Amino acid sequence: MLIVDDDPLVLQALEMTVSSVGYEAVATDDPLAGLKILEQREVSTIIADQRMDAMSGLELLDHAKRLQPHTSRILITGLLSVKTLTEAVNCGEIYRFIAKPWSTPELINTIHNAVHRYCLLCENAALHAETQKLNDKLVEERRTLEERVNQLTSEKNELERVLTGLRGSHGGIFQLCESILAAFDGALAARTRRTVEICERLADTARLPLDLRQSLIACAWFHDLGLIAVSREALQGAAGDTAGAVLRDHPALSERLALKAGLGEVVAAGVRAHHESFDGGGFPDRLRGRQIPEVARWLTPVAYLVSCGLRKEKAIEELERLSGVAFDPHVVPYLLKIALQSPSSESAALASSSSAKVLPRHPYLQAEA
Repeated sequence: MLIVDDDPLVLQALEMTVSSVGYEAVATDDPLAGLKILEQREVSTIIADQRMDAMSGLELLDHAKRLQPHTSRILITGLLSVKTLTEAVNCGEIYRFIAKPWSTPELINTIHNAVHRYCLLCENAALHAETQKLNDKLVEERRTLEERVNQLTSEKNELERVLTGLRGSHGGIFQLCESILAAFDGALAARTRRTVEICERLADTARLPLDLRQSLIACAWFHDLGLIAVSREALQGAAGDTAGAVLRDHPALSERLALKAGLGEVVAAGVRAHHESFDGGGFPDRLRGRQIPEVARWLTPVAYLVSCGLRKEKAIEELERLSGVAFDPHVVPYLLKIALQSPSSESAALASSSSAKVLPRHPYLQAEA
């Protein structure tokens, strides 16, 4: 607490009063020295006499207001005129006036209130600064979030544009693939269409990324296209080594056809690997686990479900049994959701629509045939 009064007796009396109630008093009889003290350290309250030779109390408190705006300013005066009041309000923003001679209890009470006011103003300023800091942080985070959302929206729109173009360009290829399969064998075309439909539902259920979804659909269309290189008579009457050779060769031919169609390496690799088994017992490359391309791990159990010719209950039992053996255990639960939601007659109806033994009933169990 700073005390400024050029009367030594008054200065000593004020200093003793302030110290007696537990506050640290810094006293000076020079207003200019008082300003230097304010420049060097923070004080809670300033008590200044109005009539001083070097500078009036109002002038001192006006300077103090600019140096330390939260400090409580108390003016001591022996003559409280209207002019003094006006100047105090307009210039110094005085907290209290103390008239000479003062009442010690009143002075002490005023000092306590002045310090309390100072503490409240400091706390309020700290809260305001913290609030402003949080607001600035929120504004910055919001700006960053908006930028990220705009970036993601732009990327999403670009990806959708690219995928729309791919769907448009590949749509004709898929239609041609379906026409070729239908001309070769209607049952094979029907199974392929059914495989594509279930792959689409599987991609939705598992919320697959758009690029993986598109690759999966393309693989579903092309995975058995290599069978057209073999005569229907050979397929229907194949036995022993001939049947095994046909089954082992068609994924590689389907792969080459996918590459010729411009579907890319990911789709071609998935088509080639759709007869691989998760335990390494499949063909043509005996890949195991994560060695099998991801898109093939999603396609393989779907192709099995469509071509196995089993009724719903039995097909579900086989999917569960072969999970982690023939099929990726991460994929099977999603496919089981779809199978459980399907009418019981779907697998049987699909099997009964086959006009011939286009494929062995359990191709994933006959890799060694």
